[in-house]
Amino acid sequence: MRSEEARSIDHLEFAEPAPVPTWPARIGILNDYVRVPHANGSSFASQFLYREFKKRGHRVTVIGPDDPDTEPRDLPERAVSFVSLPLRNHPGVHLALPTQRRLRRLEREELDVVLAQTGSAMLEAGVWLRARRGVPLVCVNTIHLPSVYSVIIPESLYRTRADQAFREHVVPWLEQQMVSAYNQGDGLVVLAGGLKRYWEDRGVTVPIHVVPRAVDASVFDAEAGPDPFPAAARRGSRLLVVCRQTREKGVAELLEIFAKFVAPVVADATLTLVGDGPDRDTFAQLAERLGIERRVFFAGEQPLGRIPTFLKHADVFVYTSLSETYGQVVSEAQWCRIPVVALADGMGVSQQLEDEKTGLLVDPMGDAEQVKWRFAKAVLRLLHDPRERERLAVEAAADVRRRARVEVSVQRYYGAFEAAQEHYQRSLRSAERPSELRSLARWTGLHLTLAGMGLLRPPGTINRNQARQPNWDGGRVKAISLDGALGVLPGA
Repeated sequence: MRSEEARSIDHLEFAEPAPVPTWPARIGILNDYVRVPHANGSSFASQFLYREFKKRGHRVTVIGPDDPDTEPRDLPERAVSFVSLPLRNHPGVHLALPTQRRLRRLEREELDVVLAQTGSAMLEAGVWLRARRGVPLVCVNTIHLPSVYSVIIPESLYRTRADQAFREHVVPWLEQQMVSAYNQGDGLVVLAGGLKRYWEDRGVTVPIHVVPRAVDASVFDAEAGPDPFPAAARRGSRLLVVCRQTREKGVAELLEIFAKFVAPVVADATLTLVGDGPDRDTFAQLAERLGIERRVFFAGEQPLGRIPTFLKHADVFVYTSLSETYGQVVSEAQWCRIPVVALADGMGVSQQLEDEKTGLLVDPMGDAEQVKWRFAKAVLRLLHDPRERERLAVEAAADVRRRARVEVSVQRYYGAFEAAQEHYQRSLRSAERPSELRSLARWTGLHLTLAGMGLLRPPGTINRNQARQPNWDGGRVKAISLDGALGVLPGA
């Protein structure tokens, strides 16, 4: 069942466009990328908000790390980029570091509010600007720390005592660093009601706002292109997942589910994985060991404009990630009228699905093999019943068009900005003031440490298709012809 917080947005579903507030006139968006080098849900959300705020007359500045591969067409109209270090094990990711020159450049933007849509220590730039210039700060929780930070652990240490120690000692410390930073701001945006409780339990005291992401209809209403699936993937039995190819997405578990429970029962069932990442080759090797390499297709990363075509030619969307602060691709699949089977994560995915009505949610608790069997049963149920697939798809498409409207999301951000301004004014009565120097030191220390830990794993191949993602003004985002796309899929 969807949470009460999820249902609470429904009263806004038919709201008229709200008047654009006179404040804030100048919005800063802190983002982990200024150039978006590969598919990244958080950055796509930042780009979407950038365009929507600009469309409503706001001046928007993007704040992020320098990237040596940036070209002029990649940049937003206004940007402040900080000197950065590369994260060696994840090409394309750069860790911003504060310098006096760039901080002064940030001050000169004279921002009214900062929206920190980052999971890195760069959000300390917002803490610093708040202390320095009185700019209200709204943070956005974009990553699930216990899942994401384990990706820096090398394969040889994964699921060993060292990995366990990292999860038990380092991750809680990192979470407390996030809590400290959030509490030095004026509000926290979470994408699901379960995450509101999660951060309250860990000590966040600033106002927390639940703001689910909107779906960009200009992309996902586009007419589907030619069938991108290989000839071996017959219609009616096509399973699809779109995600980054990393451990925390549950891809290994999905391959095992398919090999053990689905492939032996449905002779023509296939599984296609769209996306790339540092663990892609590991997953391909696992598919070979499981004997399903002829029925599993690794499509690689695709431009955002191609994703709707994959979705609209698939039969069931399958999602085994338990690391999602939202999992936007679930709503995108629903928008494209493909039924979804997913694990009930109590976070972002559960926010988007109502079990048996708009999708099938599988309990992830208990014995791992039993969880895999429960997930497989849900998948098999839909593969065997086209009418049930259609029923869920129709219900989900109607639901997502109510809850994922752009105006709903923008109104909620305006509300968070207004609440942040009020919170900042109240905080002036407090004797305690955040230390500018401490913020910069914490930012520098955390990013230097993370850059060092990035040396533990060899660099992964993140975007072997060299798919170009949209720029900040939406370039290359519209539907793209898939002529010739079959060449990237084995068996095509």
